[in-house]
Amino acid sequence: MRLHMKGISKSFYGVQVLGDIDFELLPGEVHALVGENGAGKSTLAKIISGVHRPDEGYMIVNGKPSTAHSTIDSQRMGISMIYQESFLVPEMSIAENVFLGSELRWLGLFSNMIKMKRETKSILRSLGMPLHPSTKIKDLSASEHHIVAIAKALSHKANILVMDEPTAALSDSERLRLFDMIRRFKEEGVGIVYITHRLKEIFEICDRVTVLRDGKKVLTKHVSDLTEKVLVRSMVGRELTQVYPPLSVPTGRELLRVDGLTRKPWFESVDFTLCEGEILGITGLAGSGTEGLAKTIFGEAKPDKGKVYWQKQPVRLTTPRQAIDTGFGYVNRDRIESGLFMEMNVYHNLTIAGLKKIHRHALVQEQQEYGKAIDAMIQLDIKARDPEQEIKFLSGGNQQKVMLGKWLVAESDLYILDEPTRGIDVASKSELYVLLHELVREGKGIIVISSDMSELIGLCNRVLVMHEGRLVDEMTHEQATQERILQAASGIRG
Repeated sequence: MRLHMKGISKSFYGVQVLGDIDFELLPGEVHALVGENGAGKSTLAKIISGVHRPDEGYMIVNGKPSTAHSTIDSQRMGISMIYQESFLVPEMSIAENVFLGSELRWLGLFSNMIKMKRETKSILRSLGMPLHPSTKIKDLSASEHHIVAIAKALSHKANILVMDEPTAALSDSERLRLFDMIRRFKEEGVGIVYITHRLKEIFEICDRVTVLRDGKKVLTKHVSDLTEKVLVRSMVGRELTQVYPPLSVPTGRELLRVDGLTRKPWFESVDFTLCEGEILGITGLAGSGTEGLAKTIFGEAKPDKGKVYWQKQPVRLTTPRQAIDTGFGYVNRDRIESGLFMEMNVYHNLTIAGLKKIHRHALVQEQQEYGKAIDAMIQLDIKARDPEQEIKFLSGGNQQKVMLGKWLVAESDLYILDEPTRGIDVASKSELYVLLHELVREGKGIIVISSDMSELIGLCNRVLVMHEGRLVDEMTHEQATQERILQAASGIRG
């Protein structure tokens, strides 16, 4: 099935986010759509999938003008979208979520749960995920959530798939399984629009690439005719000479110590230290316990045993409020579930964690609050119409920046960053890495939990690897290699 878009323009609240875009997708093609945060990628994808309607321009699907006014219309035309965030119902089962809105029925009347479970099991098996179709969504990990979202899109048997950051929450092994499936789709003639900030994936899986910058198309080329350097320059409009800044030298003064920390079934007997001037990386495959460890240190979960020391003093953190008062900040990998207040505006999201610091006689100093929000927006280059824009209207990458920005406003002393660059473009990543190094030079503590091995190797002074809830390896920056990290994460002894 062929997709052709011509002259597509779209504005929100008087701000143009897409201007005169032409885009083509051929049958059996993986066409990458890339650009900086706020470039218009997700908006164009949502026009394809029927979420938005263009202000100008038109779309032709398989030689016929598209009349899709909703996602249901698009699905009937054979178009399905896998969103960057998995919009699933926690209390429902995997099978119920996969077929939500398109339930299989007996005689057109009664829900055929047996068949839905059977088809869900088959799709999950093809994705390499042996999950039971009756499992509740609330009992799944973040990466498993994303796998179910992919399964939901595949259940529609689409001829055109739109994938918005499909590997952002996946481990390397899950990513490779997804790529195998994409190759099978190509052989079957399925066209795929592939949105990603992981540029190496473009050269691994995509045929052509279109670059958007500030809502305009600046490039469409075959991947074989491009280099990563040329692609980055097209995205950012300038030469990006260095992604990772030089490492700071740790002073050796202890900031944080975790001693025998246990929270079953997530992790057990975890010991490590974080020194002043150091960026500490922690990684592991899905289910290794990294996310649970972050939540426990931040007080979102109570440990079964073990202690946490901050500046050599024991701290007992049983609530996030206590952690914030101690000076801890936590960027959660799931910005919608527990990171941001989506109905609030940008500046309230930025300042909500630091209100105690901009507070006098129980009265919020609104002018000071607004000023600090502006400072954070400038520092992180958060692209928004203005500070009072509701955060739900920002791009995913800019929402991610707001999550970090609220801890800058709160003047945190320890930053626990779980997948902090998820959904962030390469230029913004580089700026974020510089900021993290500036923070450690100011004496702040930083823990980066990441599934991106190149990020860990380029950014961190030390890397800790977890496997099945235990720390299994520790390596310095000089010792860290992708092979060693992956071996340890997989439980393979060197």
